[in-house]
Amino acid sequence: MDKQQSLVAQLVAARQQRKPMTYQQALDLTPSTAQQAYQVQGEVAKQLGWFQQGGPTLWKLGGELGHSSAAALDDSLLSHHQDSCELVIPAAEACSFSALELELALRLKQPLAYGCNLSEAKAAIGEVYLALEVCDLRADNWQQLPSLYRLADHQMNRRIILLGSPLSGWDEQFSQIAPVIKLGEQTLSEGKLTHPQGHPLAALPWLANLSQALYQQPLAAGSIIATGTWAGLQTLTPATPFFASLEGFAPVRVRLETNSTLS
Repeated sequence: MDKQQSLVAQLVAARQQRKPMTYQQALDLTPSTAQQAYQVQGEVAKQLGWFQQGGPTLWKLGGELGHSSAAALDDSLLSHHQDSCELVIPAAEACSFSALELELALRLKQPLAYGCNLSEAKAAIGEVYLALEVCDLRADNWQQLPSLYRLADHQMNRRIILLGSPLSGWDEQFSQIAPVIKLGEQTLSEGKLTHPQGHPLAALPWLANLSQALYQQPLAAGSIIATGTWAGLQTLTPATPFFASLEGFAPVRVRLETNSTLS
């Protein structure tokens, strides 16, 4: 078994058993290139039985301006929290830890094909959601691991949660946002934020090209795309519940539940 096959096997086992690799295992198996990291993503997805109905229709974006990255995710990793009750994240579902990123997620009303531009990407957006990405890693000491390991590990994704009711179409008011974000009693953000990509939609044409390269298909109509965090990653503990609000959307409160068990 070569290095890439070993990483795939370890990632699949870690997802199934919720037991992370050691830091040294993950470091030794880290891919050398982004191409290899995307190959690992694809093979892990295949072994987990993802994308049974065709190619992916759920994506997460990351990275900074000029250095985009992405992960194609199975629809089983998408949920929708539609009521005003507190959102509970079971601690037992974590492999290493539970953390949140506040994002805008988009639902496409029409396909986005290879070679599209930003104007065409904006026109393809049917709905905009406030969303949370639940982050985790299938290895210990994630802060010290190379970015190519995190890319291979589906960019630290555990799942995507859409929040409340969406807004119709794209509005340029969301090119910058001013959310209130609190972790426990600490206010982490309440001023205007600029997206790490410069614009939250800047990487959509790149993603359409990546979809064609990896899966030989455009971004499909109906696809959900989480566009990346505005304010970094916030680690949950039972003592530090998460709160976020953004004008135009219902506020959300999140708590880590240590008493929950998973089958």
